[in-house]
Amino acid sequence: MPPDGLKIAFLTPGLPPEGGGIGSYTEKTSRALAARGHEVHVLVPGIPRLHLEIIDAVRIHRIPTPRARPMVLAQTRAMAVALRRLGPFDIVQASEWGGLAWWFSHIAPTPLVTRLATPHFMIEELNRVPWAQRRRQSVSRWLERSQARRSARVISPARVLADRVARRWRIEAGAITLVPTGISLPRPELGPVPAELQGVEYVLYFGRLEERKGVDTWVEALPAVLRSRPSLHAVFVGEDMGMGGRSFEERARERCPDQSGRLHFLPAMSHARLFPIVAAARLVVMPSHWESLANTCLEAMALSRTVVATSGSGFSEVITDQVDGFLVPPGDATALAARVSDLADDDVRLARIGRAARRRAEDFDLDTMVDRLLTVYAELLSAPRRPRNGGDGTASPELRELSGRRHGVRARV
Repeated sequence: MPPDGLKIAFLTPGLPPEGGGIGSYTEKTSRALAARGHEVHVLVPGIPRLHLEIIDAVRIHRIPTPRARPMVLAQTRAMAVALRRLGPFDIVQASEWGGLAWWFSHIAPTPLVTRLATPHFMIEELNRVPWAQRRRQSVSRWLERSQARRSARVISPARVLADRVARRWRIEAGAITLVPTGISLPRPELGPVPAELQGVEYVLYFGRLEERKGVDTWVEALPAVLRSRPSLHAVFVGEDMGMGGRSFEERARERCPDQSGRLHFLPAMSHARLFPIVAAARLVVMPSHWESLANTCLEAMALSRTVVATSGSGFSEVITDQVDGFLVPPGDATALAARVSDLADDDVRLARIGRAARRRAEDFDLDTMVDRLLTVYAELLSAPRRPRNGGDGTASPELRELSGRRHGVRARV
């Protein structure tokens, strides 16, 4: 039976519209837990001064980070200090990203749940990050792996992600629990789209514009898609991370000089502003080179949109090709263009697949996924406590050595 009245802390690098998938997951999951009567605290680093706000009964703490190097170690220490001040907690949950809970894992016996997102080693491979930058991020990679290995439980939104991380970090794959991302089905009453999109027929990409998300492939496919249907526009919503020193907007306009007026680039935005844009799209493209289980895909499906995504990763755990969406090989601009062009002309199939997508999205109902998460918490809380550091609240030998010798940061918190 799910436990009642827990005091839970979530650590996240940001909240929407910033914070990416980790922030979106944290926002909706923390609200759902608070609605069930749990005391939920969300800690966000990097704010100049300590700040507290309460939204939908969730206590959001903006945690200042001291200026120290490496920054990731300063952040994880600041989070540990804040957790000790605000606690004790029954459960602390964080993603692996940046090892935000790494320091805390060394100084408290509270069960730590690490939820996999996309570790640095995967981002570096998918975005083909230069070796010089990879060297600068070596501490982040180490903290992420160490935090996961020290956690009471590691959970993953997709089996394919769990398997890949388990192999790289030498964690037994069976020890990683599958807890898919949950979504709140959008309300039927949606606001208007922006003025520039009113009366426009468009195919939509939304999410961060970066190489690993396959935006390079979509840009390459655009000329063929736009030629196939002269009334069709292409809309991009999200932060433009660029590639090779150039923005994707520049690349797209250069690639489609005669259709530049049919390209629309909008910034990252709240769900309230985003969902009307998604709901009005003719179809949605998610051309990631690799994906665990994207919030964006589930959100589009929940809004009855037909999604064209890529095979060989987490999308395949959500979409059945040609049943409730479509899958094309990652990096194949020709296949992507052909599929999108074919669908854009087929009203009947778009409607049928859109209805099936909505039904499939219901399998990922947020309340159901929160039940699964609470089951994980219950298992941890019912198991015998095994303090990782002797249970006395002092830093472990590993933490004292790293802090005192390598970075000159005091270990006692």
